[in-house]
Amino acid sequence: MNRLFHLVLVTCFLLTGCVKQQILEKVTLPTTCAYDNAPNDLIELTITTPRFQAGKPGDVSNMWYSKVGHTSRNIIKLMEMQIDRPIITGKFSVELFGKEMAAKGLSEVLDVTLREAQASRKKYLAVVDGRAKEMLQANFSSNEEKGMFLFNLLDTSVRNGLVPIQNLHEFEYSLLAKGMDPYLPFLTLEKDQIIISGVALFKDDKYVRSLNEKQMRVMKFLLKNVDHGTLEAKLDSGSYIAMVNFGSKVNYRVSKDAKSPKVTIYLTINGEILDSMGVQYPTKEQRRIKERFEKDIEKDGMDLIKIFIKEGIDPLGIGDFVRSKTRKWNEEEWKLQYQALNVGLIVKVNLTETGIRK
Repeated sequence: MNRLFHLVLVTCFLLTGCVKQQILEKVTLPTTCAYDNAPNDLIELTITTPRFQAGKPGDVSNMWYSKVGHTSRNIIKLMEMQIDRPIITGKFSVELFGKEMAAKGLSEVLDVTLREAQASRKKYLAVVDGRAKEMLQANFSSNEEKGMFLFNLLDTSVRNGLVPIQNLHEFEYSLLAKGMDPYLPFLTLEKDQIIISGVALFKDDKYVRSLNEKQMRVMKFLLKNVDHGTLEAKLDSGSYIAMVNFGSKVNYRVSKDAKSPKVTIYLTINGEILDSMGVQYPTKEQRRIKERFEKDIEKDGMDLIKIFIKEGIDPLGIGDFVRSKTRKWNEEEWKLQYQALNVGLIVKVNLTETGIRK
């Protein structure tokens, strides 16, 4: 037994000795990359990387490199011919795509990432309104490393419920699954400041259009249960009132009798009124406020669904839901049914007055 123990111990020691070590000061470790269209059906790849100074762990500078080529793998090799330190791929935390590149389709570009064994499935993807390279060149992060800034911006917005989650894993699942289409955060650069201005919608792997920030909020509630988010409504008096969501639930139901299925979406929002500009007695007006929110959310939600159907896209995954409830579901038949789909949205808002003047 002792001989077996010693054999295992020696084996583990030898295996750890085979691990290739990398010293940060001696490698190029890119954290963010950007893809754009280039002439003659080429792609332009831009990477940003922190530059660590030997003996100065707190001294980090942002470097960026850009090259044009047919494939991202070959472009990386071309970059290494101008950099004095080898590039270690697989550690990107954020990948950006210019709007024109996204409109052509992302399957081929992402194929390399999905085959990369070291690539994290939790990395964030985003579409840029314009050229992604110009966003990485901008001075938007002051002294902070650009990749970390972008990752924290997206991660914080997702955790706070401001943006629907859609990392590499989620995007791949929506892309390959039947009865749904993917979406990504939509970024805008304004005076060296990056703003999450909405959601980029895809048909299969191709970008088709974007939603603004208000539409993104409503879409988030229709996707899944959430416990964050703020909604605003304008009353008939002209006053505005804000409701903070502290727990919403969404349920999809499909009728099984009709040849063409009817889908009904039930959305319940438990909200708290915290900002009531110009509303003197919110408690007495609770019913009117509740009905206004329900009416506005139902209208905005149905407007979104009409956009999805008109574009022939299904970011809500309605088709996937119907497939799970239907025997012998056929994708081609569903696409025809989706064009004339009967969809209903019923919203119920439960309000409390905590934190406001009664």
